[in-house]
Amino acid sequence: MKIGIIDDDVSFSTQLKNKIKTSLYFEDAEIVVFNEKFETLDLMDYEYLFMDIMLLQTSGIELAKKVKNKQTKIIFVSANEALVYDCFDIHLYFFIRKAFYEEDFKRLLLKIEKDEAESNKQYLLDEKNHQYIRCVDIYYIQSHRNVCTFYTKDQEFQQYTTLKKCTEYFCSNIAFYKINSYTIINFKYVTKINHQSVTLLNQQTFNVSRKAKDLIEKYHTYRRYIQ
Repeated sequence: MKIGIIDDDVSFSTQLKNKIKTSLYFEDAEIVVFNEKFETLDLMDYEYLFMDIMLLQTSGIELAKKVKNKQTKIIFVSANEALVYDCFDIHLYFFIRKAFYEEDFKRLLLKIEKDEAESNKQYLLDEKNHQYIRCVDIYYIQSHRNVCTFYTKDQEFQQYTTLKKCTEYFCSNIAFYKINSYTIINFKYVTKINHQSVTLLNQQTFNVSRKAKDLIEKYHTYRRYIQ
């Protein structure tokens, strides 16, 4: 595991590095600290990036937008917690307040543990053939008559079931939302959203039903949950 710390505050970045090194979850990680020349950094191979939002040389938010590896978990660190509201267009994993970084770091470890358990949760597609799919991998689900198709990044899976049954199963999880009479989306992969349409990471765009009045509220609830 490779971890990057990007912060022009040398003292705090040293404290944070020591905190990370002493945690059991990150004990074998390679930790690299950057205190300057942020615009020239190659950030492709990091599993976690701890980034100060207010860097003297550049904006941490703009730097985060340049991270091309969608698997990288971006954790913003700031002395101003109100800045979290500027981060909704970033695939932000967590937000640490510098004034409470030890407390927030504990919350981060709890979130990682919970997310790893959730990422291993599977949905049974075919009982006869013992075929499962990881719930976290599902971009969206669409129904046609009594067949539901489950779309992941690279594959499609079909099951003879109704969208009503899928809604009862998946939408109890705040990551999933039924946006119209035949589509359930995973908020995890949303890149654009408004009351009329939703676009996912795979560039697929869907119309939103007028019945989905709490869509934006549910999306922000999900975003608050993952931070």
